[in-house]
Amino acid sequence: MTSSIQVFSNRESLLEANAVLITQLQNRLRVKRFRANENDTSKLEYMKTLTETLKVQNGILESCQLDDIKEEIAKLKGSK
Repeated sequence: MTSSIQVFSNRESLLEANAVLITQLQNRLRVKRFRANENDTSKLEYMKTLTETLKVQNGILESCQLDDIKEEIAKLKGSK
């Protein structure tokens, strides 16, 4: 991840953040001989926390999209 804070304002940004996590994990596991280091546990805990945060943000975005769809349906019903 970059040093700047990323805002997850849409599903694409959530997918990008998830892709970064997947890439980091794959790179860590692709080595010929895996050796755990002292920072692995802390980093994994932060990755788990970020993953949960991504899930929550996705739920919020999904809820907002449903609200928008409901409004659009109400407008369409009102125009008849």
